[in-house]
Amino acid sequence: MDIQLEVDFKDVVNALNATAQRQVPFVAAKTLTAIAQDVQARIKKQLPVAFDKPTPFTQRGVFMERAEKTRLEAKVFFPDSQSNMGRSTREYIRPGAEGTPARHQKKTEFVLTRMGFLPPGWVTVPGSFFKDGNKFDQYGNISGAYYKAIIRGLGVSTAVKPRPLSARAQKRIAGWGVDSEYIAIGTGVNKLGKNAGWLPGGVYKRTGPGGRKLVQYLLFVRKASYKKRLDVKEEALAALRETGQQRFDEAVKLVTERFNAK
Repeated sequence: MDIQLEVDFKDVVNALNATAQRQVPFVAAKTLTAIAQDVQARIKKQLPVAFDKPTPFTQRGVFMERAEKTRLEAKVFFPDSQSNMGRSTREYIRPGAEGTPARHQKKTEFVLTRMGFLPPGWVTVPGSFFKDGNKFDQYGNISGAYYKAIIRGLGVSTAVKPRPLSARAQKRIAGWGVDSEYIAIGTGVNKLGKNAGWLPGGVYKRTGPGGRKLVQYLLFVRKASYKKRLDVKEEALAALRETGQQRFDEAVKLVTERFNAK
């Protein structure tokens, strides 16, 4: 989203001497940067209203890029995802705030796809273990510890070497005669469910006698859609209307105090 801001410098320039007039690009850059900071602060303030218990990570996910004299453009943005590299950064903030029919894969989903567990373009949602057992963290999310356990249990290769399984877990797996406590099931036809029924694709953890019971941790779905929760453009315009003139006046005052006016 781009907001074009036009400022009439004619009266200001006429009031400055030749030396001060050369600082007009500085005035413009400082004004744009100050307004962008106000927009950034306003959106951050609205995140707890738009989201239910946003994490500190989420609230830090509104970035700002300053304007320069040679580049009269300031930016307030949510970092983009590099889904082809599994770098989700804070990509979930953008679809969560602005709404989208589908989101990019997160890092865990990317590595699951790379290892052949998750179909390309598909994503994961919390399984019954979390939804039915209320196992979410204080922010209503799956904690990173569970994702690490899944990655470690499936033996997924990542840039960071995972912590080895505990001796207790290794003994339990050996007793069951299986390779892993976790199992990833594809989206195709299978007879792994109750009474040889179909079991939805996802990540499951073995439990119970002999590890024969499977508890669903993650469910594989084609896409996850989001409703719009935050009108980013309206929040930006509100900040502009509220402080835009003030920020411009402050920048002009700074120049006129530094250089002698006519």
